[in-house]
Amino acid sequence: MQRPAAKSLADAERDKSTFTPRVGFTIKTLTKMTKPKEILKLIKILSPQTLPRLEYLAREDLHLTDVREGGVREDAPLTTDLRYPQPAELPRGAENAHGEIEMLGDIEATHWYAAAEGITWHFVTTGDPSKEAFVLVHGFPESWYTFHHQMRDLSDQFYCIAVDTLGNGQSDKRLDLDYRYSAIATSLGNLLDRIGVEHYNLAGHDRGAVIADHLLNVEGMEQRVLRYVRMQQSANEPHGDPQPPHKVFASPWFVTLMKWTGFPRVAYAASAYRVEGITPEVLTRLGYECKYRGIAEASPKQFVHTSLEQELADRHNFLFAKMTMPVLFLQGRFDPGQHPEEYENTPDFVTNGRVEFIDGNHFFQLGAPEATTLAMRNFLSAPLPQ
Repeated sequence: MQRPAAKSLADAERDKSTFTPRVGFTIKTLTKMTKPKEILKLIKILSPQTLPRLEYLAREDLHLTDVREGGVREDAPLTTDLRYPQPAELPRGAENAHGEIEMLGDIEATHWYAAAEGITWHFVTTGDPSKEAFVLVHGFPESWYTFHHQMRDLSDQFYCIAVDTLGNGQSDKRLDLDYRYSAIATSLGNLLDRIGVEHYNLAGHDRGAVIADHLLNVEGMEQRVLRYVRMQQSANEPHGDPQPPHKVFASPWFVTLMKWTGFPRVAYAASAYRVEGITPEVLTRLGYECKYRGIAEASPKQFVHTSLEQELADRHNFLFAKMTMPVLFLQGRFDPGQHPEEYENTPDFVTNGRVEFIDGNHFFQLGAPEATTLAMRNFLSAPLPQ
């Protein structure tokens, strides 16, 4: 059966890596650790805005956590085209076998692992490897599966490669890795070198767009990216309200929330960022993808060394200058915190850019998959400038 669709910085980091949160933390404890303003942001973002449909609810929701131990099953269906060598060791929590086939509708998707410069990545491919490559980088809290519609529907034209970013899914989740976005981007570049991807199209959604931005700043990568689909991320203007509570995400107690059975399904099903019309099967799979062993501890580390203000400054100081390829700024029209008027002048900041809005929320690749795929296909099919 398929898996369901006044300390020094060093001291502070050491404390965070060794902190073991107690399940019974109180609001008083929480507010001591995090500014109340940040907590209110989280409540506003995750609080149900509508009653979840009964079909979204299950007995398992009564459990405190559904984090799994992991372990690759021995009866997995494997491809006969083992085009990438298997690493000596798979990441913590890995469940899919190297070369395992999963069906996305009637399209074969293949799970792979590759070790590059001492870091092991999990990624999934669809399509013919001789065709133009399309690399997709997910956001938070997500995995490669957030692009499963596009992986299926664009496989006729592109060799689609969707990665699990470091700290997420079935990729490396060791706590001593460098989780700055620039470092993740460098490691992603090493992965692409390792699997022989020279020139490629690129897409990044949410936090994945921040990684993709920094990938363009890795030496030599700007010239290798043919086109860039930049999805649901602030650009030349500051992030609108409500802003995501990055300080909460970086706090030690957030580990406990990430282990909770309802995370992140309540966000997908009933929050201000909900995916309208999401099926129970896809909702279950999205939750499943966030509960591989090690994600709750590793994934929040990406927020320790970043801020919306720093990211905005980085874009204006050097990242926009790296966007010399055609860029499609693809946004959900109904995202609560990223408003269409913030993108009126965005094309002026890159060499060859345009903005397009999808009638959808933050996760529009899931809520409006046909429109998203069409926008991607039209953009990626356009001739490159001479």
